[in-house]
Amino acid sequence: MLQVERFTQIRALLEKTPTLRIGQIAKVLYVSEATVRRDVDAMEKDGLLKRVYGGVTLNKEDMPLTLRSFQHADEKDEIGKQAAQLVKDGQTIFIDSSSTALHILPYIKHKKDMTVISNSQKVIDTLAFTNNKLILTGGELIPRNLAYVGELACRSLDMYRPELVFFSSQGIDVNGEITDVSQSETALRRAAIKRGIQTVFLCDSSKAGKIYTHHVCYKSEITKIITDSNFPKEYL
Repeated sequence: MLQVERFTQIRALLEKTPTLRIGQIAKVLYVSEATVRRDVDAMEKDGLLKRVYGGVTLNKEDMPLTLRSFQHADEKDEIGKQAAQLVKDGQTIFIDSSSTALHILPYIKHKKDMTVISNSQKVIDTLAFTNNKLILTGGELIPRNLAYVGELACRSLDMYRPELVFFSSQGIDVNGEITDVSQSETALRRAAIKRGIQTVFLCDSSKAGKIYTHHVCYKSEITKIITDSNFPKEYL
């Protein structure tokens, strides 16, 4: 098992059980306690978890893009494939910096004459050699997510009127409120939603019922929600 995969597994374990001992984690992952200690040291350094009396617990900050990409990958791919069906040659679209939105890219690389706006360096790099015009918002870079945020990024969106805005977030509750842990990325998404003609929320089933600090929007304010087949109907 790769280290990044162990990171994801450790975080998943801590989502279910808030505090775990090194030995408990090692037993579940079938690795040595020394391996878990090295992983915990690295994850603590990256701000993913913290040591507490009796073990380790999650640091409730945003997870880096490299780790989020491994979470619920099949569901995200299902969502990406559905979202790509909305995209046509020649359109102007916005794609945010979420790991879910990245799953659209393999299914639109063959499109032509689009204008693709994004605050994600990963989106721009992936589409760099396609027959499309690419616009990066600029702004302040969040290295862990390869995302640009801040006033400059938000203001740059005022110059465009994308036909489709694709975005994700970390939670949606039963009342249809969409929320996230990142204040700066939330501000960017709200700016993009405001400018979009059609706005599409990409949401895998793990996010149903989750509530976080920063309000993005209500589902009544957007055009469409795309989910995976396991998404609970009461949240749609």
